[in-house]
Amino acid sequence: MITVARYSGREEAFVAKALLEAADIQVFLDDARYADTKTIEIRVPENQAERARALLADREETIHGMTDEGEEDKGVRKEALDMLLFLKSGAIWVFGYVLLALILRALGILLVLNPIALGFIFLVGGLLGLIFGKTGRRKSSD
Repeated sequence: MITVARYSGREEAFVAKALLEAADIQVFLDDARYADTKTIEIRVPENQAERARALLADREETIHGMTDEGEEDKGVRKEALDMLLFLKSGAIWVFGYVLLALILRALGILLVLNPIALGFIFLVGGLLGLIFGKTGRRKSSD
């Protein structure tokens, strides 16, 4: 067995192990010294080492390509953040509305709690979150 990679985190090492195993490469994780060195070595048979290194290098190249801050990636990241902001804001508004409806119901006042009403509140809350979230982001970046 020969060491083809070293990782500082268990999760990353297990992902690499799964990748190699999916390619029918026999893998051994050597984490016996993890407590001392905080590294995990991935070992494979010598006759599979070159192929294993190539697969792991492709994986690293793909990961770095996804995280490099190119102009296209910034646009995608901004869209993803906007989508998360919309979803989070909509969910918070629905939660608040349901909580208010339950409190008012205890007082004998009934609010509508049907899917159409909750969908509308989600939509409005999400849009308001986008409007005010972008404004706050722009001010903090200036």
